[in-house]
Amino acid sequence: MGAVPVWAEDVLITNALIYDGGGGAPFAGSVRVEAGRIAAVAPALSARPGERTRNLGGLALAPGFVDMHSHADGAIFENPTADAAIRQGIATVFVGQDGESNYPLAAFFARLDKQPAALNVASMVGHATLRREAMKPNALRASAPAELVRMGALVEQEMAAGAFGLSTGLEYPDSFSATTEEVVALATVAARSGGFYISHMRDEGNAVFEALAELVEIGSRAKLPVQASHIKLATTPVWHQAALRVPPVIESARLQGVDLKADVYPYTFWQSTLRVIVPDRDYFNAAKVEKAIADNGGPTHLRIVRYEPDAALAGKTLDEIARIWKVTPGAAFMRIVRETEPVGDRRPEEGVIGTSVSEDDLRWFIAAPWTMFCTDGELNGAHPRGAGSFARILGKYVREEKVLPLAAAIYKMTALPASRLKLTDRGRIAPGFHADLVVFDPARVADRATIEAPAAPPVGIEAVMVNGEWVVDGGQVTGKRPGRVLRRPGS
Repeated sequence: MGAVPVWAEDVLITNALIYDGGGGAPFAGSVRVEAGRIAAVAPALSARPGERTRNLGGLALAPGFVDMHSHADGAIFENPTADAAIRQGIATVFVGQDGESNYPLAAFFARLDKQPAALNVASMVGHATLRREAMKPNALRASAPAELVRMGALVEQEMAAGAFGLSTGLEYPDSFSATTEEVVALATVAARSGGFYISHMRDEGNAVFEALAELVEIGSRAKLPVQASHIKLATTPVWHQAALRVPPVIESARLQGVDLKADVYPYTFWQSTLRVIVPDRDYFNAAKVEKAIADNGGPTHLRIVRYEPDAALAGKTLDEIARIWKVTPGAAFMRIVRETEPVGDRRPEEGVIGTSVSEDDLRWFIAAPWTMFCTDGELNGAHPRGAGSFARILGKYVREEKVLPLAAAIYKMTALPASRLKLTDRGRIAPGFHADLVVFDPARVADRATIEAPAAPPVGIEAVMVNGEWVVDGGQVTGKRPGRVLRRPGS
């Protein structure tokens, strides 16, 4: 990954409870960091003359966490210290999600090389990004054969620049019209470069199992691993079905030779556009809209967090907005959609936080051995997931509710995603690996971010090291920016 940065800090870390990322039991020991990498791991290491030491007093030491679905790229240059991410132990963010990536990636990566962030950045190539580039001026339709050829060439270009594969957001406007055949064709191009496919699927609600079947079909036909983004069962008609209906999907994928995985964040509420609750885009069909609102918990469970035509409405529920406008919630939904219709390249903003996931389904996904963890968060977002996800898993779901053991959770935060990305020298505490490390207190770690205070930092994350440099120390952001661009191996 290039020359050793001048800021790399040599240090001997002692008296640590080491969770090495492999999923095994922790052990007491010491770790020596030299030139940005782990030089030695042992039950006890003696300090060399003049060597800087740090005694953890029995605190836990883990590899730096990998956020497998992040939107940190949206503000990485405005907020390069990435406080919301690093304070919860994240050392690497995986961006270019939901079909949206920086374009061209070569330029984005070059800028990050010159203006590094506090953490490492890896990216997918976004399907919607390619559609807008190849189908100008209108990507809100099916692609023509020549346009698909152009998109394939762009996938090759972005994979050569270092993308890890193809991402789609099939529930969103610019990709909604894409056929399965179009996605298979582009995923096949990504597969030729050793990439994988990740998708915000066509439906996360009533038709979620059909959407999962399409995901597996794409993997089978394109011959590449696939991943379901921020997996959830997000409408009441499919609640309480994860344990019953998802295992057959996993078995079907296995029989077809498809490596199916998913990422998940630890909240029963989600953030997206209000439009996604009507997946077939029939936004002005009153009966469908009313059913969609009901399936998502009702208008009190849909909180508008962004509304460009009237910013004063941000923070109010659909029910409250309907009362202000003196209309039904269905009519309020249609007015919001109508007043934020895209015009040319302009995308007027509207956003919603919906509470429509059952706790038992969420717990099942968190514990599943084939899921990894993510924030799906922005660096300055309105959803607490952006600042709290990893601490929430360690505190609420590991320590308090014992949904999974701590060692297993850390494996799903570190070595498993590193393996998915084929990063052979990250995600473990072992000699030769990059020194991405997290110091935390298992007895105290907890999230504090809420909808009312989405940026509130967690507690119990004492220090975070990225590439041998402390970016968080004593729970405080240091301002150091040792992050690197992680390009796909072989690109």
